[in-house]
Amino acid sequence: MDFKKMSPLLVEFAERNKEAWNKLDGAQGDGDLGVTIILGAEALAESATSCHTVKEWFEIGGKALRKAAPSTMGILIASALISAGKSLDSEKMVLTLGDWVGIQSCMVEEIQKRGGAKLGDKTVLDALIPAVQVFSSGVDDGKSVQQILTETTDIAKQSAESTASLVSKIGRSSWLGERALGNVDGGAWVCYQLYEFILDLTKNAEHKNIKT
Repeated sequence: MDFKKMSPLLVEFAERNKEAWNKLDGAQGDGDLGVTIILGAEALAESATSCHTVKEWFEIGGKALRKAAPSTMGILIASALISAGKSLDSEKMVLTLGDWVGIQSCMVEEIQKRGGAKLGDKTVLDALIPAVQVFSSGVDDGKSVQQILTETTDIAKQSAESTASLVSKIGRSSWLGERALGNVDGGAWVCYQLYEFILDLTKNAEHKNIKT
């Protein structure tokens, strides 16, 4: 499914989960994660109407997201999208699975650079890095899109759940130290749910014979 069709569905997805994300974030942060994600989704949806390629959408949408949701998470997501957009060929209209590996890897690098976090610091990266690794391996092995996304979503969920046993080392939640044990990182959980959202879209598109 193309980004113009996906954008309004992304907003609906964010609206459904906003309160749960705020509650999850409130256990060890500002409690505004859901607000950040929905503001970002709305900015991306609005930008999609004037964009013609994924490259444009990532760059223009990323800048709009940065303005609409200037929180720590908002800035990280926006920077990751802008960086990924810059890595794409402006003439390319159809992206391959290999392109999507590059996009996700670029996002990981940008988030690491901007946020200073690494695997094990109890952040979004604890779900994103394993997910990108599984996605990349699936592409290398020639698996189907459905199988790749299913396996990627599964590892993202497992990895997000495992953050409950980690001590936060980055951001406001790091002030809590071991008191944050038992709480799943909100960013990691959103990461898992985004992969699940994309997986569901591809399943629905395949069922309805819609080109993804």
